[in-house]
Amino acid sequence: MSHEIYARVFTTAYALLATSALVVGASAPFLAVLLFTPVTASWPLLVLTAPSVGPAFAAAHAVFGSVARDDGAPVVRGFLRAWRRHGRRAAIVAGAASAVLAVLAVDVRAAWGTPVGAVAIPVLVVLAVLTAVTALVALTGVVEHPDVPLRRLVRACLFLGLRRAHFTAVSLVVLWVLAAAVGAMPVPALALLTGPALYVVWVGSRATLRPLRVVPGSEPDPRSVAAR
Repeated sequence: MSHEIYARVFTTAYALLATSALVVGASAPFLAVLLFTPVTASWPLLVLTAPSVGPAFAAAHAVFGSVARDDGAPVVRGFLRAWRRHGRRAAIVAGAASAVLAVLAVDVRAAWGTPVGAVAIPVLVVLAVLTAVTALVALTGVVEHPDVPLRRLVRACLFLGLRRAHFTAVSLVVLWVLAAAVGAMPVPALALLTGPALYVVWVGSRATLRPLRVVPGSEPDPRSVAAR
């Protein structure tokens, strides 16, 4: 192996591990509630702290993009700059998604075991999956298309997430595996797997957004995007 390959492997490994630590630190309020309190009793706190996850995910995606373009791109400074630049829009996405998911979870619990549940629960589950898919793609979209109005970007992400469902399905599976690993071994999983998992999500979401082409000064039309 040449020196360049060794350097690239080392740079990639460092970026993934450093991003893991940065994401965990930026998402500390949510992770603390998730790991150290009963979910059934603390779900309002989970909803309140969930917006902290959005800026962390978006900043991680920005770091991956910078490192992919330039091996020497700073990881820590890049993460902090991206967190400041995209944090507000990413927090709105994460907060809205967590609120919707909380409402859907309450509805599922209320409908469980009732006659209407057989019809309502599958619909609610589908809505929850669509919400999660849209939020995942949008957290990459706020980085890739920072000048697009958030409402239109979310609409385009919903259409593209459905149209390129194979990418979003892989992202959901990877995050499910990460969540299972965190439940079994919280510290090693968060330290070692967070960065690689988010890298896979970034690759999939970026591929999902590829048909979205925005001319400077214009806004994306979800209907035209979905037609591609």
